[in-house]
Amino acid sequence: MQNGFDGLYMSYLFGKVRERFSFLPSACDLEKKGNRLEIAFKTEREYCPYVRKYAEEHIADVLAVGYKYDYFEKRIPLPMLNKLQRRLLLTALVAADYKEDRAFIARRIRGFERYCIDGLFHFRLRDMQKRWEEIAEYIPADMGESSMDGFLEFLVEDGEGKLFLKNGKVYDEEYRPLNKSLLTGVESPVGEILLGGAERVYCFGETDEDTEAFLKKYYREKAVFC
Repeated sequence: MQNGFDGLYMSYLFGKVRERFSFLPSACDLEKKGNRLEIAFKTEREYCPYVRKYAEEHIADVLAVGYKYDYFEKRIPLPMLNKLQRRLLLTALVAADYKEDRAFIARRIRGFERYCIDGLFHFRLRDMQKRWEEIAEYIPADMGESSMDGFLEFLVEDGEGKLFLKNGKVYDEEYRPLNKSLLTGVESPVGEILLGGAERVYCFGETDEDTEAFLKKYYREKAVFC
């Protein structure tokens, strides 16, 4: 796997693959070659299909979350929103079509021996980029807080399943920790909740002020504080 765009994405993939397959007889290295980063994973041939499938799933996340957030950040100025509101809206725009984008990407990147992430994005995902461009053009330059609130309320209303929040960490229904929000540049419970697309959030332990305010404003009775 190669990337010449942002070390954050490769570090994310490296951590995922190394942790998931630490039990295998294998070697996993993150190497810098010129202006590019490369993950090299070596293991016995019988395990390769499982490693490849898992890697593809998380490459799809890098593209559907990280690349998409960066795409919108460069094209949607939103001068009427403050920095935190803008981050919230951009993350929500990423989350709105996350499942569809991820499924599309997974189909387009399947079965390669090597994955050049920049190349996949620029040459195999052009149709998806056109959809992103249409979304960016649709967002009004003077979009304000009330319009943002309406979009977030719609997104929450359309959610499915549940998430768990415990002491600042978000977990899915199978109690697996989530950290896809890191791909937007800032890992946060609010970002994770948006990207998780859940209908309900159950909170245990201490909840920081920003996250609690977000949940009370947009989730209301769908957020349960235990």
